Amino acid sequence: MPAQDTRLTRFLQQENARLQEENRLLTAEVHSLRRYIRALQRLQQTVQRFTPQEDILAMLDETLDCALTLLDAVDGSLLLTDEETDELVFVLVHGTVHETLPGYRFDRRQGIAGWVAEHVEPVIVNDVRTDPRFLPAVDQRFGFVTRSMVAVPLAARGKVFGVIEVLNKRSGDDFTDNDVSLLSILAVMCASALDYAASNVAGE
Repeated sequence: MPAQDTRLTRFLQQENARLQEENRLLTAEVHSLRRYIRALQRLQQTVQRFTPQEDILAMLDETLDCALTLLDAVDGSLLLTDEETDELVFVLVHGTVHETLPGYRFDRRQGIAGWVAEHVEPVIVNDVRTDPRFLPAVDQRFGFVTRSMVAVPLAARGKVFGVIEVLNKRSGDDFTDNDVSLLSILAVMCASALDYAASNVAGE
């Protein structure tokens, strides 16, 4: 085969491979967008149904589920601050330890979640074993493996109600700043609902 034909064949093969990769990426983006839309539509319906009589935990649970869908993650939890004991408590848990972890509590200054609550700042940790703030006792007690996480404070009007955290992307990829932005939006919704509920209780 002449050298020119060989170069042309190689070029066409490279172009075909490039187009296939672009198509794969576009398909993945379309699937992600569809997943986002479905999750947000479901969350919108939940918010529209929410009333002072509605169980606030149901709304928070739906929001946590939406967070896992949007961030394409396996596990997540919502922790609330117990002011009487000065602890963080796992109130809602999705994923592999959803039956055993709820109700577990620890000093609100411990762990990555404790740091987030204390500093009222979001954080991304893509290798928790290298972060000195990580609290391995939770993993050890419940037979869980935390690899990576993003955590955001639940705060409204200067009060910190707790933390929402999402762990371990399904793909194994790192969490990104976009993930923090999405989770922060959902955290504002949760904190506002908690603030509203707390105000109602205080007014009774």
